[in-house]
Amino acid sequence: MKRIYFLLFLCLFYQISTAQEVLKIIEGTVTEDLEPLANVNIIVKNTERGVKTDQAGKYRIQANEGEILVYSYIGKKTIEIVVEDVTEFLNIDMYDKINELDEVLLTKSKRKNQKDLFNEYNTNKNLIKTAYGILDKERSGFSMKIADGEDLILGGADFTFALSSLLPGIRIVRDSTSNPLVFLPRRFSSFSAPRSVLFDVEGNIFTNTPVFIQTENIERIAIINSAGAIARYGTLAAGGLIIINTKSNNFSPTESEGNLPYDQAKLRNNFYVKDPLSNKLSLPRYLTDLQKTSGKEEAEQVYKDHQALYGHFPHYHLDAMSFFLEKLDDRAMFDKISRQIEDRFASNPTVLKALAFKYEAIGNYEMTKELYKKVLVLRPHYPQSYMNLANSYNDLGNPEQAATLFARYIYLVDEGFFQPSKIFENIMERNFNNLLKSDGLLLSGNKKVIKTKEDDFKGTRLVFEWNDGEAEFELQFVNPDGQYSTWKHTLADEPERISDEKNTGFSCEEKLIYDPSGVWQVNVKYLGNKSLTPAYLKAEIYYNYGTKEQRKEVKVFKLSAKNINQELFSIQKNQLITNG
Repeated sequence: MKRIYFLLFLCLFYQISTAQEVLKIIEGTVTEDLEPLANVNIIVKNTERGVKTDQAGKYRIQANEGEILVYSYIGKKTIEIVVEDVTEFLNIDMYDKINELDEVLLTKSKRKNQKDLFNEYNTNKNLIKTAYGILDKERSGFSMKIADGEDLILGGADFTFALSSLLPGIRIVRDSTSNPLVFLPRRFSSFSAPRSVLFDVEGNIFTNTPVFIQTENIERIAIINSAGAIARYGTLAAGGLIIINTKSNNFSPTESEGNLPYDQAKLRNNFYVKDPLSNKLSLPRYLTDLQKTSGKEEAEQVYKDHQALYGHFPHYHLDAMSFFLEKLDDRAMFDKISRQIEDRFASNPTVLKALAFKYEAIGNYEMTKELYKKVLVLRPHYPQSYMNLANSYNDLGNPEQAATLFARYIYLVDEGFFQPSKIFENIMERNFNNLLKSDGLLLSGNKKVIKTKEDDFKGTRLVFEWNDGEAEFELQFVNPDGQYSTWKHTLADEPERISDEKNTGFSCEEKLIYDPSGVWQVNVKYLGNKSLTPAYLKAEIYYNYGTKEQRKEVKVFKLSAKNINQELFSIQKNQLITNG
């Protein structure tokens, strides 16, 4: 009987997958600095389907889910977008092409891309990470010297003390401000007049010497002559270039395990300064009108009055339902609007996910489960669907059903139905390990005991999920010392990551805080999406993760105002201090 059920599941999976092969119309506008860009070439990759934008920058093209749209224009960086099940509008802003390192490097028998170089960084001492990708000394085509941090001499006022032993003839000139200038030997320069070097520290460019770098924190250092530096960094590097990779920011895989990662925020002199607009975001008119009402009946009437204008926008209903619950404590209206959203947007998994986020945040796990069931039916080929539904069962106090879903997903991976992403697999495995613990869990039915390797992380775990795969944003983590690190989810910075998310079907990221003492601040800067609509971000906060005292709190945030660093929440040890 179980085999029959599983075959029926596979048939449903196949039917849904084949149904997605119907060509859909995608339209939008291509711009450059908000100005329409005409004659942009748009093609469906590996097909003969293609169009050009008109004088207003507009276009219409047909494509299947899973196909890739390629946007190209002379002098602009080519952009590739994976078409999703919900893709209808793609508004693209193109930007100038930068003289970057080639995406692939030729060897005798294999083409290496940046991911390959990243993976072999710790074992190949000829590699250096730069603002324009990872550079291989053996194939650079210009003079370069690379040294390992262990070969540097410790001592002196700052790391420049170690440079003289690295390159004979280098000069360090200190002025009254104690900010030293570094000059390369004449043989490294193409100019008669001496010019100080430019610094590239983990992709951050400094014209002044970054004396805050500690010598013992240097993983690798490279010196490039002026001719080679100018080719990539322009005339700022006329005096040559010094590239510094630090241990704090080295996340390439190593052969050894168990070493805790450094806090990236300690890398640079980057102290957080609060954006005065961070918590003063403008509200849409319908919310302003709702806030002016004096009671439930008046608020309900205002909500109805605005439906003619805003009713086709899902965020209108999502905002309204939150207003009725949070401002008026009207649970009946909250549920009524929720049912309207389910009916009106029944085939849109991004809207259903945002609605599930809302229910999860208020602790209604039964409704959360039902919504995630619907998302799984719409997206059976997304591993995120399995993890979300499994987590909702666990929240309901049904760990056996949750473990069954995890096990089903693992089976589908083993059978080749899914091609998993390493990023998602790490998060999925941590969730599964946390569910099963080290003792395993007895599953109902076949009474099978599943065990996975133990997770030794103890601290505060943050898991972020967003409902819209096109959402672009930056997460900022400010440590107790006031320094921040940034994780970027943008097409410009992480095109491979975003492509991986769409091809494999996930939309999440985790942040592990090994030492949660002190106050940690979490912020977000929303950069928009391709349909010019809000997105929703869910944050799962696991306090005392991996211990008997572990507990979870869920916060949901609407991302709408662009390019404003919005404060989300602050945490300390095992409690939430402030809300965004």
